[in-house]
Amino acid sequence: MTKKQFFLFLFISILILPFLFLVFWPSQKLVFIVCNVGQGDALLITRGFTQILIDGGPNDKVLDCLTENIPFWDRTIELVVNTHPDKDHLAGLVEVVKRYQVKQILANSLMVDTQVFKDFQEQILEQEIPVYSPKKGERIKIAGLEFKTLWPTQQVLGAATLKQKTNENSIVLHLQYQDFDAILTGDITSKEEGQIIQDYQFQDIEVLKVAHHGSKYSSSREFLEKINPGIAVISVGKNSWGHPTKEVLERLQSVGSQILRTDEQKIKLKI
Repeated sequence: MTKKQFFLFLFISILILPFLFLVFWPSQKLVFIVCNVGQGDALLITRGFTQILIDGGPNDKVLDCLTENIPFWDRTIELVVNTHPDKDHLAGLVEVVKRYQVKQILANSLMVDTQVFKDFQEQILEQEIPVYSPKKGERIKIAGLEFKTLWPTQQVLGAATLKQKTNENSIVLHLQYQDFDAILTGDITSKEEGQIIQDYQFQDIEVLKVAHHGSKYSSSREFLEKINPGIAVISVGKNSWGHPTKEVLERLQSVGSQILRTDEQKIKLKI
């Protein structure tokens, strides 16, 4: 490169750089993104320079979601939540913790004998990321956002057994920001939903992350009527279980929820 070419390149870079920062400068609004990761879950919640990732999907597609929605110069994720250690919620987090500086992880600490879990655990130990297992009633506050733990009722630790099923021990969070409320359900069943609405009183909820990709064993009519979600988001891809099921779609329609699905559209809500 000649000196003339170098200075031309430098001049163009100086002109373009402020434009790039302007384009990628994060919104101070709350942004609620349901990443399209196929048949799995990954939610990205951002406000300014704060990012919270809840689950990582079954593959590395979550990285595309992060690249699209986090400024290219920001390599820190303030909080990662793994609701439970099934592959369709966990696998993508392995690469996330490799490529980003994760400050804190919330997980139910239920150990399962899978390679994905072992890889995730290895990365956490290698990078010395603090991990906490939350229980009902505990609150996490970050950047003006508050996450209240609705489930499980106690800290879940140790190896999974037949009595400690992963879905039923999903971390369930109630996100509150100003007048906005969202319920983030992991893969709980109608049994856990019933306990939650017995323990808590909810005003109208703006967004519900539909449990277990629209399984008929979740999203009971009683639960939906109690929380009355304005928008129901379903993270789903091609699958052999019929998710989201006709029963769940009909229940959501019966309470007047607007249904948004990752297999049909991009889901990005600015609050």
